[in-house]
Amino acid sequence: MGDNGTGAGAAPAKSKIDKEIAENEFTMYCENNRIEHDESAMDEEDVDTFKDIKDRFIKACMEGRVEVDGRNLKYTLSDFSPEGYKGELVTIKRPNGSAFTAGDSFKEKESVKKLQGFMSAQTGKDVSYFTKIDIVDWKFFNAIASLFLGL
Repeated sequence: MGDNGTGAGAAPAKSKIDKEIAENEFTMYCENNRIEHDESAMDEEDVDTFKDIKDRFIKACMEGRVEVDGRNLKYTLSDFSPEGYKGELVTIKRPNGSAFTAGDSFKEKESVKKLQGFMSAQTGKDVSYFTKIDIVDWKFFNAIASLFLGL
């Protein structure tokens, strides 16, 4: 339990943004994009998934790695990603129709590649980009895509 994601027993990083502000940022992002965020209107399974996404967003925001920019997000890759990637600022745009067709060239069983195609359309990054970043960052992109794909 002592591992906070920065290494076994490492001291927690100081928050750059207060939790309440981070929660407000998440709510603002959802409202700006007309993403349903009323947990009372969700079934139990969706609430669990939504809470995971919300927690991931809030944690990254508190670390100063995500910023709401209208309908888009500006996300800074974590120090866990390799050299050449860590610290990179990536804009995650509100998806349009091309994001939903981006995975069409992949086979039905290639669900991760389809998802990465969606994430690629949101960011303008190559699909292969997502195979090179750390899982912490990959899961953030996945979480944001999931908000638009209906959890």
